[in-house]
Amino acid sequence: MKNNYPKWAFFSYAHNLGDFTRALEIAKGLKEQGAEAQVFNHGDYHLDMIREAGIEVSNLLPEISKEQDRIIMAINQFRTPVGTPLPFTEEELKAMVEADLEAISEYNPDGVYCGLNISSMISVPYTNLPMVTQVPATLCPAFYQKGLSTFPNALENNFFMRYIVPDFIKKRYYNSLMLKDVMKNTMVIFNKVRKHYGLDPIYNPTDFVKSDLILLPDLPELSGLPVKDLPENYHYTGPVFALMKNHLPREVHNVFSQKGINIFCSLGSSGTPEILKEIALYLKKKAYINTVCTTTTILDPEELGPNTENFFATRFVPAHHVNMMANFAVTHGGAGTVQNAVWCGTPLIGVGFQAGQQANIDGLVRAGMGIRIKIHELNEKSLNAALKKIQEPSYKANAKKMQNYIRLT
Repeated sequence: MKNNYPKWAFFSYAHNLGDFTRALEIAKGLKEQGAEAQVFNHGDYHLDMIREAGIEVSNLLPEISKEQDRIIMAINQFRTPVGTPLPFTEEELKAMVEADLEAISEYNPDGVYCGLNISSMISVPYTNLPMVTQVPATLCPAFYQKGLSTFPNALENNFFMRYIVPDFIKKRYYNSLMLKDVMKNTMVIFNKVRKHYGLDPIYNPTDFVKSDLILLPDLPELSGLPVKDLPENYHYTGPVFALMKNHLPREVHNVFSQKGINIFCSLGSSGTPEILKEIALYLKKKAYINTVCTTTTILDPEELGPNTENFFATRFVPAHHVNMMANFAVTHGGAGTVQNAVWCGTPLIGVGFQAGQQANIDGLVRAGMGIRIKIHELNEKSLNAALKKIQEPSYKANAKKMQNYIRLT
């Protein structure tokens, strides 16, 4: 017999720490309100973290492999040719959808939450269950209709695009492009499987995440998109990120107790190991900088060499605790790292790998608490200049203002 509280199934993209932790925070919040919640992953990432939060979790087969995740991230970051197909065969994606449908049938939820999980964008619409998605404001069509996106630095891959074509032309072109069928070639297999289940094709990234309710875990003051311009079914929630309760290693205290400035460095789970290594090793060799670096799933900490009295690298830390202890953060501009920095009042230097991450950092730049380095301009000179500039008192003062604002919102 069904109880009086709603049941929610959660399908997030478990390989992406930001997407997964946002889903988990929503699941925890619903459970605190008396609802039932269960998480379904296509991969055994973070299962212990889910169980520690008191949420049931099931790992569905087939799993998304590390290689498939690498290709998905490369597509998102324009590190592959435009139109590169998603890394699934038709049979693999159908098997994932069937696993979703079987799990939904057995669990019998009242509604389904979907993060950036590919198979659930087929399985859940097929069931006609109430569907909720949570996506950044940069996946709202109004963001591009208002011309708010900058041109992705990852596409400025030659001298002409970087230095000859004016920024306003590139910006206008990209905002127009993102409202068109830009994913037609990438989504061939995806749309074949959608057709198999009687669903219309999807060619645009903003259509990929549409649902009955679309939550934007942002602030309009940072995204630049006013509430009045949101389409129907889109709603700001304010920041949603994980206040992770994992153990704070003693090495964090040891490193941050040294003389000098304290920096928290993290490129989340969507940065590249090459750039993380470049930034971390630059920070490591600076005698006046004390660095705590998280490598998450993209790099083995040992690849950064031995830890020292002013450098500590590990997979994960409770980011909000480390941010509170740091003077500055150096990140990829992912939603979780940006929101953590704002919550903690920590000025931030960002290197965005995707247009959405660039937009997140640009919001902090407008607020006077952030500096963005273009990915093709990242080097010791630009890092040194950014580190020098962000120590100006105005950055900390503005970060404190945003911290006070976000905690009252």
